[in-house]
Amino acid sequence: MTRALGRYKLSAMQSIFSPVFSEIVEQIEGAVLDAAGYLVAAMESGAQIETTLKADKTQVMNLDLESQRRILARLPNTYPILAEEDESSHALIEAGGSYFLVDPLDGTTSCKRFHGELGGQVGYGPLLGFVKDNVLSVAVFYNIPQQKLFTAVRGEGCWVTKIEEPSALRIEGRKRLQPTSCNTLAGAGVLFFIGKHGESPVVQHLRNKDALENLYRFGGFANDCSRLAQGLEQVSVQFTVKPWDLSAALLASEAGLQVYLDPLRRKVPLAEWRIEANNPLIAVTAALSQELFTVLDQIKG
Repeated sequence: MTRALGRYKLSAMQSIFSPVFSEIVEQIEGAVLDAAGYLVAAMESGAQIETTLKADKTQVMNLDLESQRRILARLPNTYPILAEEDESSHALIEAGGSYFLVDPLDGTTSCKRFHGELGGQVGYGPLLGFVKDNVLSVAVFYNIPQQKLFTAVRGEGCWVTKIEEPSALRIEGRKRLQPTSCNTLAGAGVLFFIGKHGESPVVQHLRNKDALENLYRFGGFANDCSRLAQGLEQVSVQFTVKPWDLSAALLASEAGLQVYLDPLRRKVPLAEWRIEANNPLIAVTAALSQELFTVLDQIKG
């Protein structure tokens, strides 16, 4: 697996993505798989994992920092880069325009607790995005425990590719994700993160109304969005989404889900949202959108 990621080569890109984003996708996928190869090798070797707390009280590991270093070295200098662990780059949030988004290890705490385990439900890995003229346009996530590469391009779709063996040197057999949905909210699975921006009342309200089947979470935001894109769950509630995390929302959106930012007030579709320092959102399958917001309208304000 490690050698396969490190020797990544693109296959049939032009036949899948339009020329507008094909080169960007190739660059981002290469950087993601290079970082994933490093992370897998580090965990397999039993390398020491060191964790510190950042100013915002979130954790950062030495694995995050080295993964980011490798990604930044791999990406071209054609656009500026907004990277999670480089605070000097965060001014791009206000400046806007076109730029890369880098989360060197989405799901840091999940990686810390479950590193080295394959399969299961927990997911983590490098996540990269590209913003074109203030619009989130490309997202790539490699889910290390699942050994799957997810790629989404605005207006073109979301694909998953299994990359696990050294012989898998080329990305072939991409599967487009177009999940079906249950017909009622009562049969839906909801993924959520309890942050500091009001998720708890929303989730509790849904539970009190018996409006859904179950609520849970398995890992980072990118894992959530990749699960939505595969149809494993139907709703995500997270009001604490940082710019470098937001890339993952494109996976769900391009798989056919509706993604709304500031969902209890302005309810802005993802394609119309200009990235902010925090990006509260709800993702929901189109079949359940009206029912979900009818229930949530009762707690606005």
